[in-house]
Amino acid sequence: MKIEIKDLTKVFYSKEKGGAKETIAVNKFNATIQDGELVGLLGPSGCGKSTTLYMIAGLKDPSSGEIYFDDVNVTDLPAEKRGIGLVFQNYALYPHMTVYKNISFPLTNLKIEANKKNFKLESLAIIKEVISKKEKLIEVINSVYKKKKVYKDDAINKIILEYDIPYKIASSIYKLVKNKKVNEYDDIISNIDTEIKKIKDKKETKGILYNDRYEELNKETSDPIKIKRKLNKNEIDLLTRQVARLVQIEELLDRKPSELSGGQQQRVAIARALVKKPKLLLLDEPLSNLDARLRLQTREEIKNIQRRVGITTIFVTHDQEEAMSICDRIIVMKDGKIQESAKPQEVYKNPDSLFVAKFLGNPPINIFNGKVIKNTLVLGGFPIKKLKNHYEDQDVYIGIRPEGFIYSKDIDGDKFNIKNIQTMGRDILLTCESNLSITGEVKIILNHELTTNDKEFSFKINPNKVYAFDKVSEKRLNDEGEETNENKLDEKIDEKEINKENKKIIIKNNDLDLVRNNNDIVKIFKEELEKALRKVTSE
Repeated sequence: MKIEIKDLTKVFYSKEKGGAKETIAVNKFNATIQDGELVGLLGPSGCGKSTTLYMIAGLKDPSSGEIYFDDVNVTDLPAEKRGIGLVFQNYALYPHMTVYKNISFPLTNLKIEANKKNFKLESLAIIKEVISKKEKLIEVINSVYKKKKVYKDDAINKIILEYDIPYKIASSIYKLVKNKKVNEYDDIISNIDTEIKKIKDKKETKGILYNDRYEELNKETSDPIKIKRKLNKNEIDLLTRQVARLVQIEELLDRKPSELSGGQQQRVAIARALVKKPKLLLLDEPLSNLDARLRLQTREEIKNIQRRVGITTIFVTHDQEEAMSICDRIIVMKDGKIQESAKPQEVYKNPDSLFVAKFLGNPPINIFNGKVIKNTLVLGGFPIKKLKNHYEDQDVYIGIRPEGFIYSKDIDGDKFNIKNIQTMGRDILLTCESNLSITGEVKIILNHELTTNDKEFSFKINPNKVYAFDKVSEKRLNDEGEETNENKLDEKIDEKEINKENKKIIIKNNDLDLVRNNNDIVKIFKEELEKALRKVTSE
């Protein structure tokens, strides 16, 4: 099912002194979700992602905007009529029911559409056929009337047994012939023919087909009568076991929720949402209550289930790893507004804003204070790369992903003092000191094969992992340029002008400069001098 959302807005009002205060939870949300797509609403707490989900579900009324399911406006349609399945954060299982009953419960009151034949026409046709055999009918009725006291049920049951027809039709026949004589049966049949003709003439324009067998209206019609009926026990059992098999919990059907693990409860909640065969599945942070290993396993299961069923799914989460791994597309939200919507890797590689760049990525992106000078990104006085479009000289934020630093054995490479070392499986995470970073730290991911005994590491920068953001709007600048040749730029950029405010000493290298205070330089000089003296003494 295709979902289309137009200018969806939700405003909450609270009474305060001096008047009502309004809070805009969702602000002009626009999105189109294709049939069978799994889309994640990603953002920090309070960004409006769950409120958006509840408006799509019909649990909250939007202040303005419209919601379409397959081009049908469902904005004012109650939740129970939208054909959705919803999984809450806390699963919301009934503790006193078994897994089987939890899954099957939505089916107990579910009514499905069924095509009903025109019962009146069908009944008249059968009554006419029975009465036309008047000799046989007289014999049946007389066998009951011969008794001193005639019981209605006895007569009706006799007709049912003789003609194998439903009770309701047999009762109609009994009423017709109860006080009639044999010579009046032809009149009864004539009256039935007249009534059938009236109905036939009335319905003919609606394309109702005729049954050749009875020459009456008894076949399926092109405009069938729509009715609702409940599922029977066999149908409920079949659907329950089918969905239990789908989520692999067949052996748990007799257990209570308290006897299940968190992951098993999650699968029961998903099964209960899917058992009605909804056209849209909504998941509200379904993995937040699980431990790390179980969360990884369960999100893979959700992805597999969604692929097998092919159902359109909206997945709400604040965990960027979940969104990146499970979704076909993610919509990043902040303060009720959409910041970016694209495939996970596209959002990670090409963030539209500083917020998106900082929100996606673990460890987070490193942000530095930099400049644009002569249409070139400059960090600490040295060029990183040229910008594709022309920009005026200005202060900017420069973002570098942790994996954007390339280890270099070159002595002249960028040098950082290591503050902390963490082993992350196959990789090593270095936390280093940096005066240029807005946090005072730089996080760098290195390959696990690299030795960590050294106190200093040298690096170069991968220009493809560098992003520039406007300091006012925090929107990304078009930085898809080429790596700079610093030899050509040395004469063009006045380093004294760049660094006159911070009064730092710049140690020049290939891609990035290391900025140190004067005291640091003196300290390094003393250390090198002591090494030289020790070497001379030993000789």
